Amino acid sequence: MTEDIKKIREMLEFLVKQKVSERLKHLSDNERKIYDLTGIKGQTEIVKFLNTAPNTVSNLWKKLESEGLLIKEGKSYRKVV
Repeated sequence: MTEDIKKIREMLEFLVKQKVSERLKHLSDNERKIYDLTGIKGQTEIVKFLNTAPNTVSNLWKKLESEGLLIKEGKSYRKVV
């Protein structure tokens, strides 16, 4: 990768992270914990770890996907950045 492309990529990542951070401010504490664990733990693990309902996790994932904050890959989700 050329140096210019690296700089462009770093700047885009910075801007996207900043925008994602702004959009996450509306989440409750529990929703933020679910978001933070997304991509690290699966739904079953998150449900057990946070003692929450499976629908809570799946509904939040769908909502965050529609807002552009998560990307669905197969049956699981990952963060945009």
